[in-house]
Amino acid sequence: MRFAWALTLVAGTADPSGGLREALALEATEPDLALAQVDSVVRAHPSAPLPRIEAARLRLKAGRELDRAEGDLEVARALVPENPRAQFLFGLVMAEEGKRRQACQALELAVLYRQDYDEARFRLAGLYFDASDWARAESHYRAVSASRPERTAARLQLALVIDKQGRAADAEAVLVRLHAEEPDSPLVSRRLADWYEKTGRAREAEKLRRSIGETPKPAMRPLRRSAR
Repeated sequence: MRFAWALTLVAGTADPSGGLREALALEATEPDLALAQVDSVVRAHPSAPLPRIEAARLRLKAGRELDRAEGDLEVARALVPENPRAQFLFGLVMAEEGKRRQACQALELAVLYRQDYDEARFRLAGLYFDASDWARAESHYRAVSASRPERTAARLQLALVIDKQGRAADAEAVLVRLHAEEPDSPLVSRRLADWYEKTGRAREAEKLRRSIGETPKPAMRPLRRSAR
């Protein structure tokens, strides 16, 4: 199935009555009522994927009935397997249920079908990080950092996973460049100060900490030799 055809299917058959649009308009003020109305659209149009996708999203947002969300997404993925949003949400459900392998598989499909799906990549990188799969985590954090350089968290994580692989100079380069671009960010300055302390450069670390109003960490005293 071609992806463009899948999107046409979603747009053209999901909600002929307009009820889905009306239900989602209630999300901000009456989320429970919004979900109930989306469920009614699902019942009225069982072969339409978009209402099922939205019902699953609302349940994920509320953090409840994940089994129903999983069921709706299974149907939606069968109807439009190349829909990246359906794959993304299914990946989130799997992650919430502790099914890391299935979560990674679904999120990999999401980024396959939509290369610029940065949120899916960021979540996928996090799952690989938790699994200590540093190379795959780096690949996705690097992609997000390249397409969304303003996403500071992705660039900080990129430095971390590079360091985990023993490439200290490359990790430092990421942090230094990020600090040059965001010199007023306390978080970035703190991470770079942590790095300098880790690598034995207390003076550079002290300068950074003072720049953000933090008291420099006291230098560790050398351990005394045992009398034995």
